[in-house]
Amino acid sequence: MSKEIKPILEELKKGLEQIYGAQFKKAYLFGSRARGDYTEDSDIDVLIVLGDFGKYGEELRRTSELVGGLCLEHGVTVSVIFSREKEWKHDKLPLLMNIRAESIAV
Repeated sequence: MSKEIKPILEELKKGLEQIYGAQFKKAYLFGSRARGDYTEDSDIDVLIVLGDFGKYGEELRRTSELVGGLCLEHGVTVSVIFSREKEWKHDKLPLLMNIRAESIAV
């Protein structure tokens, strides 16, 4: 993880803890930023693990102000996806398997 994005990820994690409380379990950096093969224009991909949630779109809405604010403040693109804790630990979806293999805990 590059030094330039560490403060962004710390702000994101703090904001997620405020929004979700105990429902927030963990955040993981994945993609090119985690692998180290990113370019200047690469986005910051983050998986957010929650205990449980209802509709996926609702979680995007709940975090949009936080994520949008970080994007504007730091001039980067932060892309988030969500997973339930049970899915994160046990699901065999290729995307989650890839993220497990290459991610860095925030």
